[in-house]
Amino acid sequence: MKIYRRLFAILLCIALALPLCGQPSYAANSYAITIGGNAGNAVTIPASGTVGAVITTGQNSVNKDMPAADHVAKANAMPGTLTASVNGALFNAYYNGGKTLSYPDNCAQIMGMLMSGGEVISRGSGKNVLLGVTEDGKYLIDRVNVAVSAIFRGKDKFTFWAVNTYHTDAGAIDLFTSQMGYSFALQSGAVVVRIQGGVVTDVQKGVTRLNVPAAGEKVIVYNANAWANACQWNTEPHVGNSAVVETVLTPEKAGTQADWNKVVTAVGCSPWLLEGGVDKFAENTNSDPKMARDYKAQRTFAAVMGDGSLMIGECTATFGQIIDYLKSIGAVDAMALDGGASSTLYTPQAGYIQPAGRKLASMLHFVDYGSTAAIPKKNQPVMNGEASAWAAAYVQKAQDTGLIPDGFNLMPKANITRAEFASLAVSLVRQYYSGSAYNSLLSRNGISYDDARAAFSDTYLMDVMQAYQMGIVAGKGEGKFDPNGSIKRMEAAVMLANTAKLVGREADGESLDYEDAKDIAWAADFVDFVTRAGIMGSASASRCVFNPLGYYTQEQALTTMVNLLP
Repeated sequence: MKIYRRLFAILLCIALALPLCGQPSYAANSYAITIGGNAGNAVTIPASGTVGAVITTGQNSVNKDMPAADHVAKANAMPGTLTASVNGALFNAYYNGGKTLSYPDNCAQIMGMLMSGGEVISRGSGKNVLLGVTEDGKYLIDRVNVAVSAIFRGKDKFTFWAVNTYHTDAGAIDLFTSQMGYSFALQSGAVVVRIQGGVVTDVQKGVTRLNVPAAGEKVIVYNANAWANACQWNTEPHVGNSAVVETVLTPEKAGTQADWNKVVTAVGCSPWLLEGGVDKFAENTNSDPKMARDYKAQRTFAAVMGDGSLMIGECTATFGQIIDYLKSIGAVDAMALDGGASSTLYTPQAGYIQPAGRKLASMLHFVDYGSTAAIPKKNQPVMNGEASAWAAAYVQKAQDTGLIPDGFNLMPKANITRAEFASLAVSLVRQYYSGSAYNSLLSRNGISYDDARAAFSDTYLMDVMQAYQMGIVAGKGEGKFDPNGSIKRMEAAVMLANTAKLVGREADGESLDYEDAKDIAWAADFVDFVTRAGIMGSASASRCVFNPLGYYTQEQALTTMVNLLP
């Protein structure tokens, strides 16, 4: 009798484990579904809080493809346990593989948005219907406005037309990463700006072709009119400027912004099927007859269920039939993924439930990491908001004493610009002089405000005008002050020496024999003054080097100026 009871218990467990036809099993295993009388398959991934998502691209490029098996193998080589995979965004599958592959005319160019590590790697500009997965294991589907921007010097912001997609319009600004995959020709007059480690490393003019950026490098291409406009308004990036690339996702569904802020991985595709259980197909604008509501074809789709789980499925059906089916099983939000021969559904247990009929440019993989804490987090942009430990007290004192003027964009670790230095220098002098005494300093060199304003065509900032009147700063030639230019250490020595002399600082210490004295050149007397005055010194703890061509940061400038306070 005990044997029969045990056998009955085993059979009952097996029966309970089998999914009902057309109903989700709420486990990352495949099961059969029926849509409009057509057989299909689906996988439901539970909202366990331990499952995240990753994207693989063809040969690590958004413009190349590879077999689905290679995508799956790549996902399996990553941390965590692969639970399911599905094809990703729409792409050009009809290029001519018998000819030389090139961008943009003959390659597997992705036409939808992809986000990996919280950063857009394909397209992205404007409104997209997105499937997003957060860093705490939530699944989201909505129409989302995507804005990818670069912020230079903490204040001058440029929003890109797209990522890893080149627009030939003269006013376009596009961002490129190592995922670009191909070199390509640039429009005449384009300017290339390179960013590494949160700093502009190069600004190149006259470039006719852009090569694939190096790993970790971000490259911005300004076409001719876009660059001219930036220069006209004095917002263009300069070598040495801080540069933060940020992505902002703004969903349409109220109350979900906090979750979209946590999205690490996302795929943009169409059409939009459901929002809050309501049919959204009518809001799609694709005019391709194959994307019509009643056109029957092989389709893949994704749907967020009422319990937060995610269903990914495939079936040969119309969009209308898929929408009706999803509504019948209580789906809340849903969207289509790429279809036709791209349709792919895979689990480790069942293998290729729906095998791809072609190579794929991208696949979306769901991975169990064992805990929410282990799910990959968003890549954090390089920020300059916190002072280094050695400089924190000086920065705080600069704030407490009013040395940092109102409106100053404080980013301690960022390289200080010429305009920022002028503002700090003027603020320091005002700590010593006010009223008529300060006015006397302004007129000491016989340079009026009108003279100063006429001297420069690229800035009318009052602090720059007054620093110029007092002889603290000078121009760069040809009527330019270059307010956004980053200051090098030898230039900082000149400006600091001029400032120190105005506030009565003596230079009675010992000179240093810098190993790189030959590179100091025209600034030698100024470097000697700030060295003997104890304002600046060796840039190395182990060698006597001044590093005259190295950049000077805000926190370094603030530290030296705090030491000059009354």
